Amino acid sequence: MNRLIHDCIFRLVLTVAVVVVPMGSAMPAQPVEVQPFDPGTWSHLMASARVPTAVVFTTTDCAHCPATFERLSQVMRGRPSKAALIGVVMDQASATELADHPHYRLADRLYGFVDLPAAKLRFAINPQWRGVTPYVALISPSRPPIWITGTPTVAQIETWLATLAIR
Repeated sequence: MNRLIHDCIFRLVLTVAVVVVPMGSAMPAQPVEVQPFDPGTWSHLMASARVPTAVVFTTTDCAHCPATFERLSQVMRGRPSKAALIGVVMDQASATELADHPHYRLADRLYGFVDLPAAKLRFAINPQWRGVTPYVALISPSRPPIWITGTPTVAQIETWLATLAIR
């Protein structure tokens, strides 16, 4: 009798898991708020950084950018101290289009390039940057940014955070 009740409960739990879990994953994506990014935005981010901040310059068709957001988020969120993750989308995508890319939800803030030519904005950010994505700026309060083309390694992120005594 005890075994029969156990089997019935197990089957009920399994049925609920099979039915309910997929329903939760099919929920519509939450809206993504996209703030305008212009040359003044970069100056403001640099001047107002109070905590270590990783800025990922990305495009919606960047194949390596989701992994960049995931790695930065994982390493930075594993720390007791606060660090910020910011995404800057360089192509003209709407908030609805960006909601289809779940890695953008890992960012604390999300910006989109305004209607200026992208080359002009890139030059205002870093004259040596040629538009390759992902392009990452590791910003520390009162220090120049560390520029990384591609996805930073865990060691690069750890070294950056260690120099700021974030443990």
